[in-house]
Amino acid sequence: MKKYFCCISVINITQVVAIVFLCGLNVSAQGQTSPAQTNPELAKILTNTPPPGFATRLDYVKSFSREKTIIEAYHRMQLSKEEAMLALESLGDKVSMDTYGKVVDQDGLPVADVKVQANVETSFGDTSDHHTETDAHGLFHFLGLHGGGLGIELQKEGYYFNYMLPSAQRPNGYLPDPSNPMVLTMWKQKGAEPMVHIKIRSSVPHDGSITTFNLLNGKKDISGGLTAQLIRDPLNMADKDLDEPFNWLVTLSITNGGLLEYTNQPYPYEAPSKGYQKVIILNCPTNMVGWQSWTKHNYYFNDKNGQIYGRMTIEIRAGGQTPLNPFRSEIYVNPAGSRNLEFDPKNKYH
Repeated sequence: MKKYFCCISVINITQVVAIVFLCGLNVSAQGQTSPAQTNPELAKILTNTPPPGFATRLDYVKSFSREKTIIEAYHRMQLSKEEAMLALESLGDKVSMDTYGKVVDQDGLPVADVKVQANVETSFGDTSDHHTETDAHGLFHFLGLHGGGLGIELQKEGYYFNYMLPSAQRPNGYLPDPSNPMVLTMWKQKGAEPMVHIKIRSSVPHDGSITTFNLLNGKKDISGGLTAQLIRDPLNMADKDLDEPFNWLVTLSITNGGLLEYTNQPYPYEAPSKGYQKVIILNCPTNMVGWQSWTKHNYYFNDKNGQIYGRMTIEIRAGGQTPLNPFRSEIYVNPAGSRNLEFDPKNKYH
């Protein structure tokens, strides 16, 4: 599976001032499109004739190492405005990406023999991969790398690493120090247990009526399980009103248990032992910042008075003219009472 990293290019305030000077523009709140991201401009630069000693015009643009010489070259017409802007941005790509790191498990113990990959990115969209492994103390390092940002991938059989956590990127302002390495946590897995995996593709009314779904088969079942209640005001709307904000509220609960929302968990495949709420209320009034007509959340849950644990994704849409609104959920349940939610499709209940 391809992984993406958000690596922020390093650029200082004097470079920003120089770029604004070259553009002859004020910096807006939204920012401006980078020439390095404008393919037609980059293609144009590549077709320009390079000076002697350079294979391409882009190599020439990248060769500048000081802001002053870039601006002087621009005034002498040795660089176009677009080339000068690219040269200024590329200064950030010359920043050292030296990194010292340590990999530990959820108990803080070092993890040896982890395959570590550093992904170095530049403002020109180039990416280079570099590889190493952790030693017996969980330590690793990358030296001699330069770029605008660095993302880290960790791999080891039986361990899980969340690539979406901020710790998967080298922080801006990081100071390489072998005695103070970046700490990255991998979760030592217990092994998949037999689980129930269901997908609900159903609907709920928006008049406040309660709908209950069986957590083991996904079917509507008034005897208990996951309950959802949607209240919308107004109940009926014309086509022209569907894009305008309206008041709506969702109430979720587990008949004999509770729900606990989670986001960006270091390890999402073990349910917490406590912290569950009997009722979750999602209120979306018209004056809500970032208002939208749908909601999607991730939850841990327990049922049967704590004898069953699981995790689920719930999506509800409140807009529409029909009395029924789409309700979607993907649910993983460990019916054995274990909080282990590691799932293997080959080891599930049918």
